[in-house]
Amino acid sequence: MGSSGGAEVSEREGPAAVARAAMRAVEEGRRDDWLARFAADARVEDPVGHLPPMVGRDALAAFWDGAISALASTSFEVRREWEAGDEAMLLATVRLLAANGASADYEGTFNYRLDGDGAIVSLRAFWDLPAVAAALTGSDQVAGR
Repeated sequence: MGSSGGAEVSEREGPAAVARAAMRAVEEGRRDDWLARFAADARVEDPVGHLPPMVGRDALAAFWDGAISALASTSFEVRREWEAGDEAMLLATVRLLAANGASADYEGTFNYRLDGDGAIVSLRAFWDLPAVAAALTGSDQVAGR
């Protein structure tokens, strides 16, 4: 990050460092910094196979406003990471706390791909949405999905 504390990507940051910085932005509730890490036409599948892909910063902003900001807290404990070229795969334990006090812990893998400028062009997250939603709502069904 630059000295201004914004979301500038230095040439030294590899894909795993960028991924961790994006995760930190989520943990700290820094919406604008998180959005700035993504290319204008970035594609996010979070989680893969359960929700339609989100493409572009407007869609990502709506995702933040509708899903991420609804949680009281989110934390990532990265357990392993791998880098290859412009991609990183992180295995993490994610801890969510809902505004109603319900919580969920789950394992996920997070595949980040960067463009030549170091911006995230793709994020593919693999985790079990139905199980997490059930833990957060006390239901076996995911409403509206």
